[in-house]
Amino acid sequence: MLLDTGPIIGLLSKADDHHASTVAALRASVQKGRRLVTAWEAVGEAYTVIRLRASPAGSAAAAVRVLEWATESGVDLALTSQKDHLRAAAILRGHSALRLSYVDALLLALAEALEVEEIMTTDGRHFATVKLRGRPTVTLV
Repeated sequence: MLLDTGPIIGLLSKADDHHASTVAALRASVQKGRRLVTAWEAVGEAYTVIRLRASPAGSAAAAVRVLEWATESGVDLALTSQKDHLRAAAILRGHSALRLSYVDALLLALAEALEVEEIMTTDGRHFATVKLRGRPTVTLV
């Protein structure tokens, strides 16, 4: 299962609207034997969102927790390649009407490259619209 930024935030922040649904979906996926994978770019985006939107002024503790989770949780951190970045650019060019972020497109490219069975996101409209080789399931939390 490939984790997008939203589920990382939902998992780590009990105050997040997606916390309960993220935890439930992660448990269900792990019970199916799927391992959790994300990319450093999604971790970085989660850090930034929490730091700028959810952290009290002057405190980076909640955002730093994202980095600790990435290195201590056992989630597989896939390294993106130049090929992944080129595929992300192609996805963005081919779907310019969608409001895909660069990290979204990069994760879609990574999902294709890794042949993942499932992508977990809070942004299902965009992820479900882009047709990928292998057609992974998009789980919206």
